[in-house]
Amino acid sequence: MWDYINQIFEGYPAEMKVIQKMTKIGISVKILYDEPKLFCDEIEIKPNSMARAYHVDRRVIVNLIQKIISDKKLYEFFSNISAVSNFENAGSKIGFGVIEIIPVDAAKPGIIAGVMKLLADNGISVRQLITDDPDLIDNPRAIIVTTESITGDILNNIKKVNGVKAVLLL
Repeated sequence: MWDYINQIFEGYPAEMKVIQKMTKIGISVKILYDEPKLFCDEIEIKPNSMARAYHVDRRVIVNLIQKIISDKKLYEFFSNISAVSNFENAGSKIGFGVIEIIPVDAAKPGIIAGVMKLLADNGISVRQLITDDPDLIDNPRAIIVTTESITGDILNNIKKVNGVKAVLLL
């Protein structure tokens, strides 16, 4: 899909920037009353608001929406994408542990499995795991929210998991 998106938006850096943001947070494009609209879950987002947030001209957003609804493949994808709650910044405020995993190569299989096994072996339950798509994000990472704080010993062991470049306690 990303090869296709890159092909469609090649030469349109502002539109590509918006596509990346839309995909990261789950902004969809749907037809409502015969009009294409942007949504975050069931909340409509106006093109002006999105343009201001992403520092692009409103016409970039309008053109992007038109491209999406005019292309069956893009429309099938963007009409079905959905937003997901992310506890990265709020988790620690309510007593959860939050760590960021920076991989050597995010496309390498087994990094998450290794970290999850280590957490499970230490009796730590995971509440949430969100990873960046390495084809979409320049510096992908994983955010892991746990039911309890992570100790220094466990952090050091996570750093030893094959494929982990760094671990940050958030």
